[in-house]
Amino acid sequence: MKIPPNYKLTKDILNRISLIEANRAIINSHNLPPLVEENIRRRSMFGSSLFSARIEGNRLTLADVSDIRDISSKERQKVEVANILRAITGILEKFENSKKITAKDIFGWHKTVTNNLPYLGATGRWRIGHEGIFDRTGNVIYHAPPPLQIPLLIDNLLSFINSHQEQNVLIRAILAHLIFEKIHPFVDGSGRVGRLLQLAVLSTNGYAMKGFISVEEMIDKKRTLYYSAIENAKGSDTTEFVELMLEFLAQATDVAKEKVLADNQEDIDLLPLRRQEILRIIRDHQIITMNFLHRRFLQIDKRLLSYDLKQLTGLGFIKKIGRTRGAMYSAT
Repeated sequence: MKIPPNYKLTKDILNRISLIEANRAIINSHNLPPLVEENIRRRSMFGSSLFSARIEGNRLTLADVSDIRDISSKERQKVEVANILRAITGILEKFENSKKITAKDIFGWHKTVTNNLPYLGATGRWRIGHEGIFDRTGNVIYHAPPPLQIPLLIDNLLSFINSHQEQNVLIRAILAHLIFEKIHPFVDGSGRVGRLLQLAVLSTNGYAMKGFISVEEMIDKKRTLYYSAIENAKGSDTTEFVELMLEFLAQATDVAKEKVLADNQEDIDLLPLRRQEILRIIRDHQIITMNFLHRRFLQIDKRLLSYDLKQLTGLGFIKKIGRTRGAMYSAT
C-alpha cells in the first residue's frame, strides 16, 4: 500500500478548494451571539454523529436523538450516535493547531465509538483476522491488508498526517481518511474512526471551522458514490475519492456559511434542538395535541415532551388551550 497515494490536481479539485477556503474565511470571521453560535455547533455535531452512524446502517433520524440526555445505555442505535458525538466533542475540544495525532488517539476514538456496544474484537488493539469493507447490502467491496501489516501501515499513515508532505490540509485530511479505510485496522468501527481521523486532521491544522461542518450528512446522501470511490481508489490514482470528498466538504461549508450569514436569526435559534423542532411542527399545523406530538417523537418519553411544551409556553412561543389531558397547543 502506497502512503501517501497519488492523485491528479484537477480543475475540479482546485475549484472546490477555493470555494472551501472562501467559506472558511466567512465562517471564521463572522461574529454571532454566543448562544446562536453554540446552537449551530451543537446541531452540526449532532448531525455529524447521526449521519456517521447512518452511513453504517443506523436508521435513526435527528429528531430521535436531538438531546443527549434522552439516550440510555440500552438503546443500541442511540448509543452508537451518542458515542460518535462524544468522540467528535473530544476532537473539537482537544485537537487544536499543531497537535500531533498518535496511535493512542486512534485507539481512544475506537474505544469511545464502541463503548457499551457488542464488539467482536478487542478495543485498544488492531484486528487479528482478515477483514474488508462492506457496503450496506453486505457485499465486500475491498479486501484489507493482512493483520501483520497493520502496525507498520498505521505508523506510515501517522508520519504522513503529522508532516507537511502534502501541504494542502484539505487533501491531507481526505487522504488520511482514505488510507485508514483501506487499512481497515479494526473488526468494527473503522469507518466511524476514519471519518473522525479526517476531522482531527482538519482540526489540528486550523480547519475545524468552529465545529459548524457536517460532512457526514453529505456522505450519507450519496453513500453509494462514497463506497464506490473508496473501492476505485488505487495507490496510483485516488483522484475520484479526493474530488468527491472535496465536493462533500464544499457543500457542508456552503450550508454552514448560509447559517452564519442568515440575517433572520430568531429567538428560536437559542432553543434546544428538539424544542426548535416542536415549535416548527406547531407553527406548521397551527394547533396540535400531545398525542399528535408524541406520534412525531415516538422515541421520546411523554414527560419530556410535556416539559418541552411547558417551557415553550413559559417563553411565549406557544399557548395552551384547555387544562385537561385533551389540551391543545398553538403558536402565538
